[in-house]
Amino acid sequence: MKIYIATTSPRTSGSWMNVFRTRDDVEVIESSATSVEADIIVMAGVWAFERYGGRPSRDQAQILPNERGDGFPLWVVIPPHLPVTRKGDEITVREDFAAVSPAYFAIVRSLEAIRREFGNEVVVLLALPLLGMDDPHDEATPVSVARAIDEVLSE
Repeated sequence: MKIYIATTSPRTSGSWMNVFRTRDDVEVIESSATSVEADIIVMAGVWAFERYGGRPSRDQAQILPNERGDGFPLWVVIPPHLPVTRKGDEITVREDFAAVSPAYFAIVRSLEAIRREFGNEVVVLLALPLLGMDDPHDEATPVSVARAIDEVLSE
């Protein structure tokens, strides 16, 4: 599996490159998502549901075909949200997931679904702006994503 992490922000790409600089299977690039040749794009539901279908999921990533001819890859993977519980009007992350990074959970579940469905011979695009991970001041998210990638690719 080859993973491209794309952003158009030089500041964001710099912080992500620092985390992934020693990896051959992950490449951080300054590019728009439609400029990257990939088989699959991982995209948050807020951007994907209206365009490609699907609905919010708290357990598994969703894999949808891209039949729009919009310049994005032929497959769209929508990460799940952390599992939650509801008590009256209050919604909180389930206790057993309280210490889990949302970025880690989203990417690990997405990559697991990709591997199950397509195997390892695919090119995956993580488009940071379309994942809500494009903040150049956020140092925790790149580390969480790296941990998720390490876990899935080492299996």
